[in-house]
Amino acid sequence: MKYKNILKIKNKKRFLKQLEESKRQNFESNMKFVELHALWLKRTSNREWSRRQKIIIDEVYRSNRHMKLKPA
Repeated sequence: MKYKNILKIKNKKRFLKQLEESKRQNFESNMKFVELHALWLKRTSNREWSRRQKIIIDEVYRSNRHMKLKPA
């Protein structure tokens, strides 16, 4: 019985270590995305940014027309 508990503790420690590594990698990935997006925003004209935003907004409206939404 004690041996099983020791294995659980070792597995838990390994799991927590893997979780921490995964969180660190996720954070770095998110920061890289933010940095790249900020660079894109800096070098993109307002006209181009507005054109892309319109595409996104129009697509959201288009997809919502096909979904039946319940009243709040």
